[in-house]
Amino acid sequence: LTAEPAAGKTCLMSQLVMHTLRREESDLVPILIKVQDLQRRLLTEANAAIFGRAWNWVDAYLRCVHGTDSGLHRMLRQALCARRALILLDGIDEGGKRREEIERHVVEVLAPQGHLMVVTSRPNGLREDQFREHFVHVRLEPLSDEQQRAVITQRVGTGERSAQLTEYVRERVPRGADGQRVTGNPLMLSMVISIFESRQKGDVGGAMPATIAELYEIAARTMLERVDRKERGAAASVTAVPHLTGLLEAAFFQAHCAQARQIEDVHLHRALLAMFAPEKLVAMDGVGKQLL
Repeated sequence: LTAEPAAGKTCLMSQLVMHTLRREESDLVPILIKVQDLQRRLLTEANAAIFGRAWNWVDAYLRCVHGTDSGLHRMLRQALCARRALILLDGIDEGGKRREEIERHVVEVLAPQGHLMVVTSRPNGLREDQFREHFVHVRLEPLSDEQQRAVITQRVGTGERSAQLTEYVRERVPRGADGQRVTGNPLMLSMVISIFESRQKGDVGGAMPATIAELYEIAARTMLERVDRKERGAAASVTAVPHLTGLLEAAFFQAHCAQARQIEDVHLHRALLAMFAPEKLVAMDGVGKQLL
């Protein structure tokens, strides 16, 4: 299952868990694993023996999380052995240093063992050829105009305020390269609604961003603050956001120089060198078009 960042992949996985548990006729047991967490446990030396001896890494992960002798682990292991587990791997493209090993384990071990799986990834992070034999590729579509109106009504309520925001989304919100409004992304729509509500309460007369640049500037700043607050806490976030903004701007600049529409690892690496070791970047470019 692929979709753009913040398009609802993780939310959909949570919905799969809830729907699976509620269906009386289903005997499936959902097991949700964030691949980022799986990678973290794979990198922990204390877990090396567990992953090395396990019949698959899902079982090893469950041992690390719940304990080898716990009743919960025994129950989940039994579901795996009976092929009654629905394995939900969220963010296969977020495997970090162990990404290739995790992908290989999914297609060469878990799939041949006959486990039922749903795997999520961002489109540009999917190595489709690797998954073609055992998987069906589906895409999560953006929110339709009707769905966007429904979300606005649910968040803002009915009446004049809802109509005002709906008109703004319909008439003023920019469209992407695919022709879809950017609010087709659930996170961006939520961001627009939050901006609308905050400006309605503030002293700016309820004015919404008048340009694409202003809308994206507010959204980017808010997201950086939210992500860093989640990772580091509110106090550390205040000082860290300017550094994150600088790195983001440098990465954008490197992608722009390369005439690339998508930011890849090489652009991020070059941005880091430009910020902290410019002499290495100059030397690298002097040798030729050498990738990191």
